[in-house]
Formats: sequence, C-alpha cells, structure tokens
Amino acid sequence: MPSELKSETSRINGAKSHGPKTPEGKEASSRNSLKHGFTARNTYILQCESEEDFQEFLDEHIAIHQPVTAPEKELVDQMAIARWRIRRFVNAETVLIDCEVVRNRAKVEKEFATLGCDVHVAMAIRSLADESRALSLMSRYEARHQRTHDKAYAALRELQQARAGSPSVSAGASPEPAVENKIKPNEPTAAPDSSPNIHLCTPVGQVPDLPTATAIENAEDHDG
Repeated sequence: MPSELKSETSRINGAKSHGPKTPEGKEASSRNSLKHGFTARNTYILQCESEEDFQEFLDEHIAIHQPVTAPEKELVDQMAIARWRIRRFVNAETVLIDCEVVRNRAKVEKEFATLGCDVHVAMAIRSLADESRALSLMSRYEARHQRTHDKAYAALRELQQARAGSPSVSAGASPEPAVENKIKPNEPTAAPDSSPNIHLCTPVGQVPDLPTATAIENAEDHDG
C-alpha cells in the first residue's frame, strides 16, 4: 500500500540522518519542542539580539550596584532586564519612524515641496499616531518597564542599607576606642587659682604708715 511504502521510506531516510552538523542547525534543532518560550530562561533576549551584549550589560549593572546577597542579585537582574527592554523599545521606535519616513517620502515631498528632515519626521509621527497604535503602545511599555526598574532599585537600596546597618556585617571588627578627655600638650590649661595677697615690699605708689611722735616718746620711756 502507498502508506506502508511511504512509512518504510521515511524510516530508511531517517536512519541515514545523524542530526545537524553546523552550530546553526544544532541551535534550530534545540528549539524543535519549544511551544511558546514563555518559561525559557532567556525569554528577555530575542533571537536577533546578542546574549554576549546582554551579559556585558548585566555585568555593568553588577559592577555599579555591587550586590552581595541572593535577593540583591535578583533585583539587579530585574533592573538590567528592564533597562534592556527599554532600550529595545527606544531602538524600535526609532526604526519605526525611519520606516514611516521612507514610506511617506514621495507624498510629503509632493505635498509640501520640501526635503527637510523635521517635516518628514513630523508627518511620519502623525501618520503613525493616526493610523496605528504602535507609538502609544511603545510609550506604555517603556513606562511600565521604567516603573519595574525603579521599584527594583528602591528595594535594592533598602536591602543594602539594612545590610550595612546590621551588626553581622561588621562582625570581627574591633570597636572604636573610647575617646578620653585628656589635655593635649598644645592645648591651653585652665587659669590657676589667684595667689594670696602677699607683698614682700611696699607696693609702688603706696605710702607706708610712719610712727607718730607720741609713739616714739612712749617707746623711749619704756626703754628708760
């Protein structure tokens, strides 16, 4: 029967095949059972994008934010993915406008008799806004990814500040010595107590008390 002959031919041909040989063929073969890719590990990297570029992008975020714990690393990953997607939409928006400029070039030049870039860009944006939701959707996606980035950054800062203030981070560090209230050699000391009012001689300008005549006479009578 034709169906049995076809099956037998397929089995014979299949036995001759040993799988893909080139890296491209192996990569394509690895995705044969992929249904939608939503649960894949690198769903945030498109096939036309470079995994090496993303890894370099992620390494830059790690070097800047210095995550230590697993939750901190997860938040840095979220930040990098959000920024990667924002950059993707910015690039796509630029390409979209460029393509619309090319599509409407003849019409714009005929209607406005100009080759000015600003006129072509304005008419391209107007055309996209009037006939397509692409620009508005891109704006919404960019805003959503920006919020994701900002929330992850705020959470990362909270975790890092809590870790910096916890005693476990500074474990093993010797406590700072208490500052004693010692007088340094060059610091002025307090003023000494006032000296007793002792005068070995009569102060300058002060007239001493002289003995009176009566006192002299009394002294002579006592001696006699």
